[in-house]
Amino acid sequence: MSSVNGVNGGDMAWVGKRPARRLGGMADVLAMAADLGFPVPDTEGAVAEGGKGKGANEEALVRVLRELSTVQRNLANLQVELQGRQDDERVAHLTHVSEIKKKSEALAKTTATLQDVIHNKDRIIARLQQPYSLDCIPVETEYQRQFSELLLKAAGDYGSLTAATTDIHWTQNFKESPAVWGELLRPIPTALAACTRYYEALSTMRDAVAALHQARVRGPLTPMKDNRGPGGAECITPATSSWNTPVEEPSSDDVLMRSRRQLQMQMATQDWAMGIQDPQTEQQYLESMKPRRMSWPPSPSAGAVL
Repeated sequence: MSSVNGVNGGDMAWVGKRPARRLGGMADVLAMAADLGFPVPDTEGAVAEGGKGKGANEEALVRVLRELSTVQRNLANLQVELQGRQDDERVAHLTHVSEIKKKSEALAKTTATLQDVIHNKDRIIARLQQPYSLDCIPVETEYQRQFSELLLKAAGDYGSLTAATTDIHWTQNFKESPAVWGELLRPIPTALAACTRYYEALSTMRDAVAALHQARVRGPLTPMKDNRGPGGAECITPATSSWNTPVEEPSSDDVLMRSRRQLQMQMATQDWAMGIQDPQTEQQYLESMKPRRMSWPPSPSAGAVL
């Protein structure tokens, strides 16, 4: 009995001292086990019970440690899988089969185009060196003329549209103050007044030129009696009636030439200002002036020599 009591007393002494140091190092593990729902016996109760609860506590602790290791391993595997999926998502547009197929088709099409360009290089260069023609746009033959006219009209419309677009951009980008607008608009009334005066002067000059032209044209266009004989086809002689045609001296040939030259200049000015009112009358007047110049009688000195 004494030996048994000695052994029990030794066990109790060991339980009271040694496990205290071991339990002090496993406090965190026991706390985690308690959080997971495993029953953790009281330390004082375990010390009181002695060696009876020691084996059960060790088994529970080992089981908790194994479960913790399993959970940590699963978490590590999940982390690796998640990282791999994120990497796959980032490079899916580069490594996916469908994406690679699309890129292969696009590359094949581009390669075919480049081969065609290289094959027709000389033809393309020759065509680019030629002036622009409508042949580059496929149009039916029966609509070629209408298409050409449409392009000519479209060119003018495009120019107007471009100018209007430029004006719109300028107005949108013009962010100046009203004072600057006033400085820009101030010369406009003066310019309008100058344009008005210039227009009035042009109108006055147009009326004067028209009156002078009517006065010059009215005389030669008066009906005259044709006194030419059957053989006078080669020589045209103006009418000698004193009341119809004024008689000019031979010495006034230079004056007549100068007056005709001035008349032509005035007619050109009239065409620029108001246009020709009666082209047929103008042509008749010019035709009537030519025979008069050609059939002018020779000077008396020339007749005396002959």
